Amino acid sequence: MLYAESKETKGEYAMNIQQMQYYAEVCRQENVTKAAAILHMSQSTLSLAMKNIEEDTGLNLFRHVGRNIQLTEDGQALFHEVEGMLKQVKRFEANVKEIAKRHNRLQLAIPSQIATVILPLLLGEFHQLHPEIQLEITEPAGGAALDMVEREEVDIAFVHDAEGRPNLSLRKLSTWPVCMCVPRQHPLAQRECISLAEVSTYPLVLLSRNFILTKRVLAEFEKHKLTPQVLHYSPNLSSVWNIVGRGIAFSVLTGNGILPDSSLAAVPIAGFEQKGFIVTKKGRQIYADERSLIDFFKQKFVAK
Repeated sequence: MLYAESKETKGEYAMNIQQMQYYAEVCRQENVTKAAAILHMSQSTLSLAMKNIEEDTGLNLFRHVGRNIQLTEDGQALFHEVEGMLKQVKRFEANVKEIAKRHNRLQLAIPSQIATVILPLLLGEFHQLHPEIQLEITEPAGGAALDMVEREEVDIAFVHDAEGRPNLSLRKLSTWPVCMCVPRQHPLAQRECISLAEVSTYPLVLLSRNFILTKRVLAEFEKHKLTPQVLHYSPNLSSVWNIVGRGIAFSVLTGNGILPDSSLAAVPIAGFEQKGFIVTKKGRQIYADERSLIDFFKQKFVAK
């Protein structure tokens, strides 16, 4: 607001942005009719607006010279102040737009197993629906992804089993079976399911110990007093696939961590499932682009 002292009331009069825009255009054109055409309004409405400004401020702003007008000394002074205020308004609007653009960039953390399901949807269908949203994606382990959300280093994480984090909000995506991963040509690939006890009798290659799934798998073995034959812990899902594909060892992965058209098969482990979640920081504002992404995946998974 631009404040001016009224000569009559000795009080303060506040011009709103619209009045400032009207007044500035009249001053530039020195003609109410021309200014009204530029502002897409009637000449009579603009004339009344100028009259109201003069009355409310108690200032004599214009001299009429034929069909044109000239600014008085007070009119020039007010025009100078109004122009300065309108420049500030433009800077403010530009800054707001820049802030809004920053919210068109989403920072995501997606661990490798759930990424096999999420990434194709993100980079394919979601990107086609929302090309204006930039995606910055990292693929840490599940626990690290949750830490990144808590520290607000990313906006959203997609993880398995994220309970026990009071600072995080969880939106369930789906539930997937935990499976033993074997070569597709292996006889076990024909099985409908397998017991955890039987899994423990085979050599295994697991994802690194900091992965949420690996922690759960080892806890299940311990709970049932089973000793797994773990040959190696790898941070890379592709390395696990390669070792299993060569028949060196089997693995335990979430069902969505095995591509359906690969040379590997997923045999569900009886009674062993893992949930998937969209994770955000509790209490943190959810912006429009984040809401678009969350709603997209809720439609893809939760509605099923």
